[in-house]
Amino acid sequence: MPGFGRFGRPRKPLIIVAGAVILLIAAWVAFSSLSAKFSDRYESVYPSLAEASKDGATTRGWIPDDILPASSRNIHEVHNLSPLRQWCSFDFATADSDKLRKNLTRIDALPPSVRRIQNPKVSWWPTALTGNLDAQRIRKDGFDLYVIERPANAVTTEVLLFAVSWSKERAFFYNTSKSNE
Repeated sequence: MPGFGRFGRPRKPLIIVAGAVILLIAAWVAFSSLSAKFSDRYESVYPSLAEASKDGATTRGWIPDDILPASSRNIHEVHNLSPLRQWCSFDFATADSDKLRKNLTRIDALPPSVRRIQNPKVSWWPTALTGNLDAQRIRKDGFDLYVIERPANAVTTEVLLFAVSWSKERAFFYNTSKSNE
């Protein structure tokens, strides 16, 4: 009989189901690509601090040129706008590290606002700086820990946790904020 399958069932419902599945897959792919476009997560890579400045990353506040040495290079930065968080890595020349050293305050215990760091899901961020942080483990990985706290505005303080390997001329920082209340 025309219009019927092998077992006497109509073929039309099967075609409708297959069409619906294809439509759902297409909708999911479209939604996924649109949500990525409207994400509040941004990632940037700069070969040098000068290039970051040229791109406006320093004036927008993503790369703190008042802290980083002029020799900073191989800069990787990713940030979320809501809630505001930032992860950054950079290399520097030891001969040009005075600016960095004078701005950092060495810490033994982690401040509450940086005891737990969410994984930024980028390959360049060290696992020792993810999740519930263990200062001793971070030091065993060759990093010294520092913090900078400075006013962000009238109600919040910017908190930057730095992990610096002076011998490898490499540093990472995590930036978040805390309420002044």
